[in-house]
Amino acid sequence: MFVALILFSLYISFVDIRHHRISNRVLWITFLSLISLSVATHTDVYPLTGLSVLLLTPLILWARIGAGDIKLLIVLSFFYIPITWDMASDFLLSFTLIATALLIIQLIRFHSFAGSIALAPAICGAVIWCAR
Repeated sequence: MFVALILFSLYISFVDIRHHRISNRVLWITFLSLISLSVATHTDVYPLTGLSVLLLTPLILWARIGAGDIKLLIVLSFFYIPITWDMASDFLLSFTLIATALLIIQLIRFHSFAGSIALAPAICGAVIWCAR
């Protein structure tokens, strides 16, 4: 499951950096692949975490986070993030650190914070950190 997480994360992050879009098709393929792997390997899933992210969607959208990023977080949290305070704080800390690094890279490349920033690497990196 961890190898699948890394492979899907690399692909999704690359596409998001390049095109600033996470397609529904890729998210469905990821979800169906991970659910199949989960059933085959008898790995736990965490539907309450995915539901919690889904319930927080209006707040996340208000923060101007893209819908593709939210759907990615829902899919990955369903499989890799149990709903605990420790895991939530680990996720938020690692997400913040990676997103800050992405902002610094944006500032160095374009000398401005204008434009969109691909958050898939920060989301995937934080989930990988939590799933280790």
